[in-house]
Amino acid sequence: MNDNVHQGLHGEGFIYALACASGLTTSKMNLDLDGVDWQVAHPGPKGTTRSPKIELQVKSKSQPDQRNGLFQCRLPVNNYNQLAGPGFQIPRFLAYVVVPAEAANYAVCSTDHMLLGTAAYWLSLADEDIKPTGDDDPKSVVVEVPVSNLLTVETLHALLAGNLEGATV
Repeated sequence: MNDNVHQGLHGEGFIYALACASGLTTSKMNLDLDGVDWQVAHPGPKGTTRSPKIELQVKSKSQPDQRNGLFQCRLPVNNYNQLAGPGFQIPRFLAYVVVPAEAANYAVCSTDHMLLGTAAYWLSLADEDIKPTGDDDPKSVVVEVPVSNLLTVETLHALLAGNLEGATV
């Protein structure tokens, strides 16, 4: 398997495992035509919302560029625009998964547990402007993903509840 494909597969598996550990349902998009890799949903009511859902675009990196508590993540403008701005019926997020440099460390198993390496983070671009896509415009954009936006069971539930402030650690 191509190393980049393997890394991406682990990143998506990491999100799937986290959603399962959270007691949430998932749906994998059969084609990535709209910038969504996974839909994560609460099975039934959560507070006053019935069956809330979020959509995630998953990107992974084995050697992340981190500065001042922020991961620098370069996205093609098309991927960025599929997450940016208002108007989505279901909230969308970037899931940025930092993976081990060595594929052998993606999942380390013992008789007590399976440890998935290493961590996932989230970013909302709902308040950002869509970028132009003309021939003379940049083809990519760097977004900054806060290290404090660690995806955990608790923060994933907060995102589903629409509580972005409660989704930071």
